[in-house]
Amino acid sequence: MGWILAAVFVLVSFGNAGIVLRWRTHGKSGSLLPLIGGAAGLGAFLMLPYPLLNHWWWTPLVVDLGTGYLAIATVVFLVRRLLIKNAV
Repeated sequence: MGWILAAVFVLVSFGNAGIVLRWRTHGKSGSLLPLIGGAAGLGAFLMLPYPLLNHWWWTPLVVDLGTGYLAIATVVFLVRRLLIKNAV
């Protein structure tokens, strides 16, 4: 099961990277698959029989552009919302 999740992580992460690259070079937008790649990579890192991967469980969440972008955008949104709420 860990190898299947690793394959899903790689495919979705490359797909998300391709969408971002296409947007940056040609200006054509696409739809990222948020959280799917990062979650599959997280599961793979925890299930695969390599103990070193357990310490790096957070890496797929950062590497996958769909997951990383969504996490950063959510944090920025929440911080801005908190700052605006406290300013009023």
